[in-house]
Amino acid sequence: MIARQAVYPLTFALVLAACGGAGDPTKGAKADAKDTKVDAKTDPTDTKRNDSTSLDKAVQALDLSGPVPPEATTVFFTVDGALIPIGCYDSAKKKLSGGKDCLALVKAGDDVYLRSNSVEKLDKAGAPKSSMCQPGEDKPTSLGIPSVDSGETFDYAVFPKSMGKLVNRADPETYSEKGRVASEDEKKALSELIKPDAELQINQSVTFDVDGDTKPDKLFSVYVVNPKDSEKLSYSGVLLQRGSEPGKWVPLLESRNDTETYTVRAFIDLDGDKSQEVWVNAVLTDGGGGDRILQLKPGGGAEPLAKWSCGI
Repeated sequence: MIARQAVYPLTFALVLAACGGAGDPTKGAKADAKDTKVDAKTDPTDTKRNDSTSLDKAVQALDLSGPVPPEATTVFFTVDGALIPIGCYDSAKKKLSGGKDCLALVKAGDDVYLRSNSVEKLDKAGAPKSSMCQPGEDKPTSLGIPSVDSGETFDYAVFPKSMGKLVNRADPETYSEKGRVASEDEKKALSELIKPDAELQINQSVTFDVDGDTKPDKLFSVYVVNPKDSEKLSYSGVLLQRGSEPGKWVPLLESRNDTETYTVRAFIDLDGDKSQEVWVNAVLTDGGGGDRILQLKPGGGAEPLAKWSCGI
């Protein structure tokens, strides 16, 4: 197991963010070990659960019926005082996009599915509204919704409500101390690709069939602390090894000489092509952060659907 470098100030910020530190406007990567419905990795059944009081009944009571892509138009939001659209699919144009291009795809009164740690809810979309991380916008690029307007907090939201059952969230263990591991062969292959100037650190390890070929793929979020400035990174990135190409790693997202680390939050097939889009959260050492949706490219790598949310 690769241990974090406790001597660096950067590491404390990363651990704080991974635990849902208040400095991250998107709440970092929130732990939800009790969820057994949509996480890629589930927990053993709780034999002591009281079925009469369990949240499962409320969860199962939600009506998530309806069409899904490619027939349905879809929008995926992160939540920060408003619904921030970071990825969408326009079924009429057969096109993926992100950011403000998604706003016109959701009308006031449309049913929206919202999700937090162990709570999911349906609510009605409201009027355009600025998010907390982008106050004072002349033309808001987010949407209001009554439950969030009243102070409730959620990790993400999706339209239509039927997409709620298709979000595959990364298990919190993938970014825990136990889950942040790589084999010697994996570390060697990653180092040969990245050529780090200091020790390679594993921030997250996720196994999931991203490309829909039934073979499990593997994603690593990694970073390298700048040996000349412990407040910065000389490398940060998310790399993918497809199950069909073992031993071959390709970068999906990279940054050099910066201060942001990445966490894969979830996978969702926005356009119904059986290949999952990847929701990635970025956390900066100054406490800021943002989110982005990546679309896998057939030849390798990925293309972001829009700029980072919250202006990072």
